[in-house]
Amino acid sequence: MIIFGLFGKTGCGKTEILQELKKYHPVVDIEECGNTRGSVLGDLYHLKQHSQEEFEKLLKKQQEKAEEKGYCIVEFEGRKIGGTEKLNIPEPFSNLKYYNYSIIIECPYECQIQRLLKYYLPKNSMEKEILISKFKTLKTLLTRPEKLEALDNILELIEKDDYYSAAVVIEEKLYREHYMRSIKKVKPDLVIYNEDMGKSVEIINNFVNEKLKKCGIIR
Repeated sequence: MIIFGLFGKTGCGKTEILQELKKYHPVVDIEECGNTRGSVLGDLYHLKQHSQEEFEKLLKKQQEKAEEKGYCIVEFEGRKIGGTEKLNIPEPFSNLKYYNYSIIIECPYECQIQRLLKYYLPKNSMEKEILISKFKTLKTLLTRPEKLEALDNILELIEKDDYYSAAVVIEEKLYREHYMRSIKKVKPDLVIYNEDMGKSVEIINNFVNEKLKKCGIIR
């Protein structure tokens, strides 16, 4: 099975692009299978993360459908996904050596921060308390002084309702290093600067079709 991987930092629009690509291609949606987002805040608010067993069952079902077609598009998540409790992602999706084509998604920094706000901005005082509790829990799991300092800063900003500044610190101090680690390991076959979602999807769709024709999967 040919695997087209989407790579990029949190907030660059990978998930939204993946949803649109489902209209044209078989997609293995790891976040959907886990009922979680791929980040440290993966099980925030309304999401009830699936168990490892349920996650693997749903993932296998999507994988089998993709194998029938001979290819799939997937957002690379690494070896684990989820919130406080992590789900282990099985091969081939957890291992870069199985990815045939790498598509890197970039976007304007301000768009990235606005997406983070859309994902995580609490709608009421109860959600605010949930958000605070998540970061307090995260403090018990991390040991590096710079990460703990960043978490204290984030908690202080959330208490002040300065969510924009909190999102900036979250992206720069928590997310960026994690995602850049995997991006640096791949040689991109395509780089998309995602300013227009429709245009980005069109470019990726054309790229995938071109590669599939060369492989003889489609005519």
